[in-house]
Amino acid sequence: MFHTQVILLKEVENLGQRGEIVQVKSGFARNYLLPQKLAVSIDSPEAKEILAEMKNKKQEKEEKTKIKETKKAEQAEKQKIAKKRKAELLAKK
Repeated sequence: MFHTQVILLKEVENLGQRGEIVQVKSGFARNYLLPQKLAVSIDSPEAKEILAEMKNKKQEKEEKTKIKETKKAEQAEKQKIAKKRKAELLAKK
């Protein structure tokens, strides 16, 4: 039995989520997944575009996460400084 790898374009029950690379029997891919536009062959030019797009989205998501973490750290540092100043003012009284 021959198998082929495909990238899912949509969620396919009992197979995987959109964007996943899965290995299926060649006949299943050829007769069902590809004609129904549920997947593209990993060797196709479309697959390369999809993989590049997924990589870009992943990088954007990581950048957003870094920005959020940085903002949280800055906010925590500001709160720490504010508490320290408040404690110093209370100690002077």
